[in-house]
Amino acid sequence: MSEINLKNFSSFEEIKQYFREQAKKLHPDKGGDKEEFLTLLDWYQKVLERFEEKHEIEIVNNCPLIGNYLFSVLELKVEEIALGGKKKIQIMGEEVICPACNGTGKKKNGLTKNCGFCKGSGSIEYKDKRKNINTYFTCPYCKGSGSVLIEKCEECKGKGKKRVQREVYIDIPLGLKEGDIIFVPKERIDSKYDLYLEVSVIPHPYFTLKDNNLVYKCKIPFWDVILKEEITINTLEGREKIPSKLFTKTPPIVIKGRGPFLKNGKRGDLLVDFQIYIPDGIPSKAKKLILQAVNIIESQRNFQRE
Repeated sequence: MSEINLKNFSSFEEIKQYFREQAKKLHPDKGGDKEEFLTLLDWYQKVLERFEEKHEIEIVNNCPLIGNYLFSVLELKVEEIALGGKKKIQIMGEEVICPACNGTGKKKNGLTKNCGFCKGSGSIEYKDKRKNINTYFTCPYCKGSGSVLIEKCEECKGKGKKRVQREVYIDIPLGLKEGDIIFVPKERIDSKYDLYLEVSVIPHPYFTLKDNNLVYKCKIPFWDVILKEEITINTLEGREKIPSKLFTKTPPIVIKGRGPFLKNGKRGDLLVDFQIYIPDGIPSKAKKLILQAVNIIESQRNFQRE
């Protein structure tokens, strides 16, 4: 495989297209040379690394005052911010002819008026004075109908064209917080415009981000602490059990290294901010049983009230 000069490509999209074409041709399953195929893979991987290093997605303080860019709000779940990964977003794509009006800019089946060019006749009269002959042509404005639509198309607002939404994937930077602004270079999303996204964190029923840690709020019934050896909690990796004795101490319970991933590659802590739950209106029968249990405990020789 001969040396590939990147100067021969005008955009990264052309590089990707070239790679796809060469990969199909050189793939061993298609009769291609295995060594050349592996060389192609190695070349493309190095190009990707150089491209991502040059056009890095990063957190910035604010948007520039002027420039060729688009601004939007990016809603992220707490888990997405904590774990990172890829996010599918929609950006403005190319302009296309409006499918609703076929480019006329007028609302189909909308209100009409007589064509002002042909006066409602649908044709234009041309008089040839030399031959003294009248010739009639179809009106170019109303296409022979004698009337024209006057209501603007609701889809394109009368422009006849509209920009279509296009789906792209971006990498979620680690260490994000509410209000941060993500800068996405146009080269990363194959767009004409750079992208600035302000982060908005979607409220979670029990997870919140605080500093570099993840806070898990929960209510634990008092009988679970007494009767169970382990209590189930929610973590970023799913539900898991921890010793119930931990819930006899002052909250929060700190679980080291189980919080959000940070910019430096490390992880914050998971803080279990628990509240011992005592229900209202405990039935008298239940109270009597609890009292019996308390009497039994206090009657033990080694019992000490703290």
